[in-house]
Amino acid sequence: MVVSKCNRNVSLRIWWWTCFSLSSIPLLMAELPLSLKNLAIENIAISECSDPARLLEAKSQCYYEQASKTVCFRGMDNRRIRHSRARLNRTTELILCHWPWKSFDPNELADWTPNLEKFSIMGENLWMLKADFPLLPNLRAINITGTKLNFTRISTFRELPALRQLNMRGNALVQVVPYQFESEHVNIFLHGNPWNCTNDMIWLLEEQSGFYADKTTLVCKDWKYTGRPVLTAMEYKRNLREYCRQEQIRNCTCQISYLRLSDSGRTFHPLITVNCTGRGLYQLPSYLPPNTTVLHVANNKISSVERLTTIDHYKKVQDIYLDNNKIVSIDILEDSAWLDNFRILSLRGNKINRIRVYSVEHALERNTHVGQLFLGSNPWRCGCRFATRMQAFLRKHESVVVDSRNITCYILDDEGHKSYHQMMTLTPNDACRPSVHNKAAVYDILSIVFASLIVLIVTKLAYDYYIYRKYGKLPWLIMKMP
Repeated sequence: MVVSKCNRNVSLRIWWWTCFSLSSIPLLMAELPLSLKNLAIENIAISECSDPARLLEAKSQCYYEQASKTVCFRGMDNRRIRHSRARLNRTTELILCHWPWKSFDPNELADWTPNLEKFSIMGENLWMLKADFPLLPNLRAINITGTKLNFTRISTFRELPALRQLNMRGNALVQVVPYQFESEHVNIFLHGNPWNCTNDMIWLLEEQSGFYADKTTLVCKDWKYTGRPVLTAMEYKRNLREYCRQEQIRNCTCQISYLRLSDSGRTFHPLITVNCTGRGLYQLPSYLPPNTTVLHVANNKISSVERLTTIDHYKKVQDIYLDNNKIVSIDILEDSAWLDNFRILSLRGNKINRIRVYSVEHALERNTHVGQLFLGSNPWRCGCRFATRMQAFLRKHESVVVDSRNITCYILDDEGHKSYHQMMTLTPNDACRPSVHNKAAVYDILSIVFASLIVLIVTKLAYDYYIYRKYGKLPWLIMKMP
């Protein structure tokens, strides 16, 4: 059959493409899973719609190959349908090839072919079905393949009491729908659609009807789970939903941000994101789902980050967003394993006025995973020593401290008024000028003077003792005393 079609008098390009396509069909069938091999035999629209002679025709045209079989290309012309009413009434198998319009109305089938038993439609232009299939008492097989169809309703095929096979492979469907049927059993085939693996498909795990014959072969196509089996993604989602019902995070939302393939290539490791933004928390949650890597706890009333160092659930948390809380200090993180392994730490909008710069800097030097650190919108105090060290730290790690150029600090004048300065452009004269509230520089000078005097006095005593022992001569000051 393939050879006879390839010998027709058509252009060389069409001839080559057609021969390649038709000759490859058996190979594709051989590679299908066992559960799909029977389907491949029933997928008659592939061969019928590849006739090169009919592809060259520009207008819509129907061919009545057998008494009960009709094949139409590029739609159906209403005028010709009226003249072919008797033939269509006898049609039990209708194949619509290269459907030219964006939509198709199944209600027309009841008017065109009331005795229809098998129906197939193909065409990259087809995007939607205008309505549910009407009552067609004899229709037992539907084949919708190779279209851009991206949505069907639960009731789309409900009015078909004789339906036994529904082939919807290779379309653009994004959600598996729990179809309703009048018939007792329907084999549904859905392989090759770009499934969007959301929680809406968790019901597939409990589906016991056996209708969805190839559900184990379905693969996610959304950016988050591309290439992951749908059932595997749904299993992880169901488990996460149970984890997220724990009392400590009941008001939070949990989602899988990514399913990472293990080094062995046999299992997956979910990366979990927990969002507790604006939940009125006074502390970090005492519980997190296993494999939580990202935690959002902004806009709460958290005052301490101690739990990052004391609770095992936080060992794998790499990104934590603590913006707009009441954190005063992060000194407790000094020398902690968490600070040496974090990836993103956001502390914007808290109440931090100082940090141990050396501690954070040493952690960044040890941390090979560090990505971003946010410190802006905190009430930083521009003390002379701290401002100098903090400025050097920001300049050295400007690529990590993303908002370094937006960090401001304040200086108190003699009257207690605050003046704000950008930390990166602060000068020593601004931060280190003597004042009632900033005497660190004066104390440093006095300390040096006192230390020098002590050394001088000790040295003079030692010298006088040496002269007395060797020459018996008393110091000049003692000799002048009365």
